[in-house]
Amino acid sequence: MPYANNNGVRIYYELAGEGVPFVMLHANPCDHRMWMYQISHFSRFFRVIAPDMRGYGRTDKVETPFTFDDLVKDVITVCEQEDVVNGILAGASMGSKIAFKIGVEYPGLFQVQIHVGGNSFRGSSYDGRIIGYENENLSDYRANHLKQLFAPGFSETWRGRYLSQVILEDSGELSGKAIGSLFRSFDRLNLSSLVSSIKVPVLIVNGVTDNSLVGGKKTADLIESSVHETISNAGHLCILEQPEKFDRYCDKFIKQHGYLM
Repeated sequence: MPYANNNGVRIYYELAGEGVPFVMLHANPCDHRMWMYQISHFSRFFRVIAPDMRGYGRTDKVETPFTFDDLVKDVITVCEQEDVVNGILAGASMGSKIAFKIGVEYPGLFQVQIHVGGNSFRGSSYDGRIIGYENENLSDYRANHLKQLFAPGFSETWRGRYLSQVILEDSGELSGKAIGSLFRSFDRLNLSSLVSSIKVPVLIVNGVTDNSLVGGKKTADLIESSVHETISNAGHLCILEQPEKFDRYCDKFIKQHGYLM
């Protein structure tokens, strides 16, 4: 199992496929498996690299304070270990914020960016999330958090129940304090004044019930090279709810910008 090491913190990541790198950064409260449909599809054409962020999956559960820049460096450390010097960068929610910052600070590293629930503005629920993860039953709180990120009713469908079970099955191995530290690292973070410097093609996708939809559209307006798309019957985690529609948007965008599939 591959790990990268950023100043003593072990960052786990999955590898699949061969070719041009396609790095995928997940959202709270998931790990890299939230990209299961995209890893299956895009690994036929690209070398997919999907890390687990601090606090999730097999990556270290860091309970002491760390910064948002540490999260960015975690991803860069994985990229350095895998000799990534070009390719495609995708991020969902928290992963989207990391991807935006990488686009600002490492402008030549990736030639295309794809964002799910993309929003460069500060979220409104981080304070409550910190309290919830640190003070409530982690398994119950995480399950409720995940349900809120889907479109209404999706969690009660057969596919929604199965996907929720897969994502939540490791809750007993997680640390509420570590997830709290993760939220603290980007609480009050506002990247909206920086993202206009991103010049590479950017695709931002939101579900119609996504609470980041307004921020996603505003963010797209700030980036001259961006395209915004919405997916019906989907929420913040539209890549799990409507993977075929999301992948279709990505396929078209990627081909438009010179990557053959």
